[in-house]
Amino acid sequence: MGLTLTQVGLILATGILLTVVLSFVFSNDWQRTAELQSQASSFSNLLGDIDNSFFERTSRFQFSHTDYAYSVTISTEYILITAKGSWAGDLIVTKKLFIPAWPRLPQQNWTTGEDLHSYLNRTCGHRGTQNDSIPSENFTQLYQEQNNTVSLFALHPLKILIKEPVFIEKVTIFYDQTKKHDFLLLYQLV
Repeated sequence: MGLTLTQVGLILATGILLTVVLSFVFSNDWQRTAELQSQASSFSNLLGDIDNSFFERTSRFQFSHTDYAYSVTISTEYILITAKGSWAGDLIVTKKLFIPAWPRLPQQNWTTGEDLHSYLNRTCGHRGTQNDSIPSENFTQLYQEQNNTVSLFALHPLKILIKEPVFIEKVTIFYDQTKKHDFLLLYQLV
C-alpha cells in the first residue's frame, strides 16, 4: 500500500474538516437545548415564586426571542418547548411545573383574577374576597371546574404565542366565611 505524503495529508485534512463540521452541528443543538431548558426552568421557577407569595399578585413572563423558531405548549402540570434540530430531528424539552397552574383562554367566562371575582359576583352574589366570601357549594363548583380542565389541557395543551407575554396571577378565593384557596392562573391577553 503505497500512500504518499499528499494522500495522508488529504485524509487528515478531511478528517479534521469532518470533525469540525460535526462538532459545530452538534454543539449548536446542545446550545439550543440548553437555552430551551433554561426558559422552561425560568418559567417553572416563576410559578413557584408567585405561588409562595403571601398575597395576590400578577407577574408577566416573556419568552426569549431567538434566531431559530420554537414553540411552547403548556398543560396544568407541564411545559413543552420544541424546536427544529440541525439535522432532521426535533429538540424537545419537557419540564414538570413545580406548581400546577390553571390555564385560561380569553374566550372563556373569565380570564384574570378580577374577571373571576366579577364572575363569582354575577353567578353567586359574592365576590369571593375576604369581606365577601362565597358559599362552600359555589367554591366546590369552582374547584371542580379547575379539576375538569386538568384532563382537557393534558389532551390539548395551551399553545403559547411566544411573541406575547404570559401572565401568571395568584388569586385567593375566600369561601364559607373563614376558608380560602389560592388559584394560580395562567393566560395571555391577545
